Amino acid sequence: MGPVLAVTRLEKCLRSSAHRFDLHASEITLQRGRFYGLVGKSGSGKSTMLDILAMVSMPTSVETFEIYGGQGTVDVAKLLARGDDPGISRTRLKYFGYVLQSGGLFEFLTVRQNLELPKRLAGITVSPRDTEALADVFEMTEHIDKLPSALSGGQRQRVSILRALSLAPPVVLADEPTASVDETMADIIVGELKMLAKSRGSTVLMVSHDLELINSHADELLMLKPEAIDEGHTISRLQPGNP
Repeated sequence: MGPVLAVTRLEKCLRSSAHRFDLHASEITLQRGRFYGLVGKSGSGKSTMLDILAMVSMPTSVETFEIYGGQGTVDVAKLLARGDDPGISRTRLKYFGYVLQSGGLFEFLTVRQNLELPKRLAGITVSPRDTEALADVFEMTEHIDKLPSALSGGQRQRVSILRALSLAPPVVLADEPTASVDETMADIIVGELKMLAKSRGSTVLMVSHDLELINSHADELLMLKPEAIDEGHTISRLQPGNP
């Protein structure tokens, strides 16, 4: 299938008055259509890594950062180096879907409006019939005109997954999408995310603290391992995990 994203020599340095945290990834290659789990201790930089890949947070340095799509290669490293904010925003919208722990839904928008938002931002004509068909994938049609506050935790996460996949992005990043639901619902939601992503040709990189859950679904694991260099300095390095 070939890679959809490739990154080399990525570093992020975070400093406070009392501590320095360095995140290092010598190489990240995500293959098209695969489901990856990103695991590690609390504080190992998992969410920071997703934010960098989604271009929400900028790396301190990166040698190569490329996305391979149907219209050629996007050199994200060059966009970052020249501070091309419009180009970064367009690339993020086109190539990435992001599922947050909280669902990240806009509370003042209905389910329908949340699902339609990516298309509206991309300047794509919205079809009510298409929106309803998308909602029906997770049996959310009867809730389509409700506000997020009227939904359960599992329903909110389903809407968040549908929204992230509405434009069939090459890469879906999911940050602890099952943190607010029980074990049974967590397994269902991750299975649904994997199913929908594969049906739309998307690659998934999902953060989870639940090794049993991620091992049961992931094609491959990536692991962040922090190491205390001294009392005020930690380095966390990305390496292959062991399913």
